[in-house]
Amino acid sequence: MTLKSSTVTGLMLGVAIGLVLGTYVLSPNVPGGSNQDNNNAVAQLDQAREEAEHAKTQAETVDRYIASIAEGTVDATLIDRSVLVMTTPDANKDDVENVDWLLRRAGAIDAGVIKLEKKFLDQEGADSLKRIITDTLPAGAQLSTETLDPGTHAGEAIGYALAAVDGQATASDEDRAALLDALKNGGFISFKENTIQPAAGVLLLTGDDDGSKNSFAANTIATFAQGMDSQGVGVVVAGRLGAAAEGGAIGRIREKPEGRDTVSTVDSIDRSFGRMGTILAVVEQLEGGSGAYGAATNTDAAAPPVPLR
Repeated sequence: MTLKSSTVTGLMLGVAIGLVLGTYVLSPNVPGGSNQDNNNAVAQLDQAREEAEHAKTQAETVDRYIASIAEGTVDATLIDRSVLVMTTPDANKDDVENVDWLLRRAGAIDAGVIKLEKKFLDQEGADSLKRIITDTLPAGAQLSTETLDPGTHAGEAIGYALAAVDGQATASDEDRAALLDALKNGGFISFKENTIQPAAGVLLLTGDDDGSKNSFAANTIATFAQGMDSQGVGVVVAGRLGAAAEGGAIGRIREKPEGRDTVSTVDSIDRSFGRMGTILAVVEQLEGGSGAYGAATNTDAAAPPVPLR
């Protein structure tokens, strides 16, 4: 069920309940408020509830089946491919752990984990973030002169620092360390010392934010992902269904051709099909493809095709 249809269904059920109770309690004998009408409304409501319960049961059964085959499906699909994981502050811990588990089953080389801190997504820290990026920009990296937002510039700088194109790092070890250490000391990111390595792909895991509370953060995540992708590193952004809403980070990537055609997105990572789809999306990215996957209406499919063995 999509975000929109879920909301509409909930409202319809609420209205139906209100109409049934109001008619029965306030005017059981007025025209249009007969017991027969009440009985019909109650029967329809019961049928709607039963159908919703059946759909929920079927969805849960399918998801359990996907969970049973997920590990075998992704097994050894990322052998000898380096993947770095990034997380936003609202990323669910269980989602991160479950996706990371499948990533390891796929055989990906662990290039480290970087956590984007709240300051990274805070408008008040934008100027400071841009200064650090400018002052520690790796040799050879270039920042867009047309798109000047902090998310894009941070993505371009960090993407260049982290990218490994055809097995070769685009930035020197010294330049990469200088940029990441400056961002860490500034409170924008966090990571364990001596764990970050150049990567062929970056998996950015976010939460369920639909952008209604902090549109700046959602937009920064979206432009950051696109900035990284422009530097030659394959980027997949995955989160829960809310993030695929029009104002969410995933939704913002999907609404623009320059994002949708290059950055892969996956929603519903709290479900087994979403987690499996996330790993398959990384595989597809590293083979030069991209797509939008999950359960929202703005997707291409539920998951990428399973690669041939």
